[in-house]
Amino acid sequence: MKWGDLREEEFYDAVKECGRLCVVPVGCMEMHGQHLPVGTDWMKVYEALGEAAKIEPVMEFPPFRFGDVQGLVTKKGAIRLTVQLEQELLTQLCSEIARNGFKKIMLLNSHGGNKFMLANFVRSVSYTQKDYVVMTHTIGESLIYPQNIKKILEEKGRDALPELTDEDLKTVDKFIEDETPFGHADFAETAVMLGFRPDLVRLDRASAVSGECTHKADRFKPYDASQRLWGVNFPNSYMGSVPEGLCNERFAKLGRRLLIEHIVEMIKVLKYDENMLRWLAESNARRGKY
Repeated sequence: MKWGDLREEEFYDAVKECGRLCVVPVGCMEMHGQHLPVGTDWMKVYEALGEAAKIEPVMEFPPFRFGDVQGLVTKKGAIRLTVQLEQELLTQLCSEIARNGFKKIMLLNSHGGNKFMLANFVRSVSYTQKDYVVMTHTIGESLIYPQNIKKILEEKGRDALPELTDEDLKTVDKFIEDETPFGHADFAETAVMLGFRPDLVRLDRASAVSGECTHKADRFKPYDASQRLWGVNFPNSYMGSVPEGLCNERFAKLGRRLLIEHIVEMIKVLKYDENMLRWLAESNARRGKY
């Protein structure tokens, strides 16, 4: 259920039905090649959450679109706020969500650059006494990376991938064999967006800018937290390519299903678990003794 769609009196029952759990989709606004929109990161998790909530009811907060964008502000469409403002916005939003009765807040992230910011924010929340718990989890297109598809096939069998043809699976094998690079605005992210917002995907523009690595910063891997060295290797905010065989309707359906199923599983775990609130109460009680 979407926060903004409810009337005031409906919130009382919504808090109970959702197990006091509110999920906030978190993304950013940045270039994703020329074939995907700048809002890709928040859109894919927002759309997936909406579908998951139809299966397992949960409160869906409006997406937090202003994630941590470091080295791509030279590209149009990017929005970068200061770290201090990002942290303050999250602090105020979580406080208001909790004031409305939701004591479990999940910041469901789909932008790799947000991991450090969100981890630090969650740590900061625990430093002072609160009557709510804040968590973060990053999810995205990695669910349909070739290696994960291969793992599903090996562990669960062919029936676990009904969307794909045998020819599709051969393409997956070749992708792994060729060690085709991927990582941002790549075939997987493109397929996921095709599954949720095909109207915004422009496959005809997939080669408008290069997604090839310049290799200028290879010696500094893994890249630093600011991702600026990543930007040296991939200056077009595009890492990898969009192989035609992996960006079809079948992979789009698979990506859509796996993302929704993952979120549904997460909701069920958090919604019905009361240990986190018990631990919170115990932590607050101990803190009061000092």
